[in-house]
Amino acid sequence: MAGTAGTVQETDAAAKLKKVCDEAYAKHNNSCSHAVVYIVNALVDSSFKWLDANHLVDFLAGSSDWREVSLEDGWTLAQDGTVVIGGAKKSGGSGHVIVIYPGPKKASGGYLYTRNDKKTGKMITETLRSHGNYPRALSGSNGTWPGAKSKGDKTVWDPWADDSKFEEVRFWTKK
Repeated sequence: MAGTAGTVQETDAAAKLKKVCDEAYAKHNNSCSHAVVYIVNALVDSSFKWLDANHLVDFLAGSSDWREVSLEDGWTLAQDGTVVIGGAKKSGGSGHVIVIYPGPKKASGGYLYTRNDKKTGKMITETLRSHGNYPRALSGSNGTWPGAKSKGDKTVWDPWADDSKFEEVRFWTKK
């Protein structure tokens, strides 16, 4: 159950969720939707069919079997071993989906990324600064953004790495 001040005492169900998240990452770290569906198949519904991220977000948002929860409620549920999926669609491209990984919240950012310096035109490597403390994430990706792959070492904010983009992320759990 979630504790105060970001501390967490791990339940057996949370340990099981963490184990399945780790398995999903080992098998599908290059596909967010495959990793999420692996977790759903293992812990929620073994007959759940694979959908890409955009279609998975559409399904969750329109399903009478899943309910939207706040990020804070999602984090609390994950501490009790409940699967909580987060995601956002992307027009004209692939959306992204994650699962809230059990454990204490942590600072976002802190990893290296490369960007084009607009003044010099050169590629530079920087450390992404933190934008606050967030729940951890299980996330796979076939993209190059370093915040999009996480085995609980990055947060639910990091795949989007932008406050305005993160505002579009919604979270769901099975009713």
